[in-house]
Amino acid sequence: MSEEDGKRQGFGDPMGMGVGMAKKMMGQMGGDGPNPMAMMQKMMGQMAEGGEAPPPMMQMCMGMCGEMLTAIKRTTDMTAFASPELQGLFTEWLETLEDRAIRHLQENGATDLTSLAKALGIGTESASYLFSHLAKQGKITLRAELVDAS
Repeated sequence: MSEEDGKRQGFGDPMGMGVGMAKKMMGQMGGDGPNPMAMMQKMMGQMAEGGEAPPPMMQMCMGMCGEMLTAIKRTTDMTAFASPELQGLFTEWLETLEDRAIRHLQENGATDLTSLAKALGIGTESASYLFSHLAKQGKITLRAELVDAS
């Protein structure tokens, strides 16, 4: 197979491969148009019959879907148990962190996520959320720099 044939069929390009697989499956489904659940069931059935593992792209997509569903369930669970009182306490705590972050910037000047996280006693993901939240409110500006690749 030539490189051009490979490109046309989507090899080496995950998005192209996925689109190609979807078009092929939709063409095989016929009827009034594709039904995503029926397509997934058909693919899973074909793999079960052949005893083969799903292609890497499908494994990656299924893994991502699983992670999304887990995150959605966790968020839904937390929302269901977050009483107005707890929501108010969280808002209060977030405002306290915002004030501390602004005070840190006033006293120390420009800072990075790691330094802010350490100063506030939170993780870098939380510091990233805090920076983003403050920027959306127009309280700070964000600046990006290239990371040294060496």
